[in-house]
Amino acid sequence: MNQKTRIKFVLACCISVLFITCNQQSKTEEQAKTGTASMPVYDAAMDPVKVEAPFLTLHKDTLGIKLYEVTLKPGDSVGLHTHPDNVLFVAQGGTIKIYPKEGEPQTAELPTGAAMISPAQTHSGINTGTTTVKLVVADIYRPRS
Repeated sequence: MNQKTRIKFVLACCISVLFITCNQQSKTEEQAKTGTASMPVYDAAMDPVKVEAPFLTLHKDTLGIKLYEVTLKPGDSVGLHTHPDNVLFVAQGGTIKIYPKEGEPQTAELPTGAAMISPAQTHSGINTGTTTVKLVVADIYRPRS
């Protein structure tokens, strides 16, 4: 299976899992009904597509999902930005350091082929390794009132 096909397959699986999870009754839905959901308020100035623009290729923005690729060469850094719930696939691995808005910075070794689902978060980051890192990200924007 070639790399493009593998990327599409992993993303399709991750997005499917995320949609299935979103459709189930959960505590989060109850929090949303009562106004106590933990999803951050959408701020267009903090959108990754705008903040990471020099490193980002937008592939699709439809049905509340933004699918894009981020390419960070060694030393490249991105400013503070906010993701909604998202799916991430590591197309080309390396070492990055993430600086959350709140909390301690964390260094992450991202192996090629890894995938993860992450909750909404605000952070900045830098490629601290010696290789170019390529990430395919699907941000899931839920309806906002």
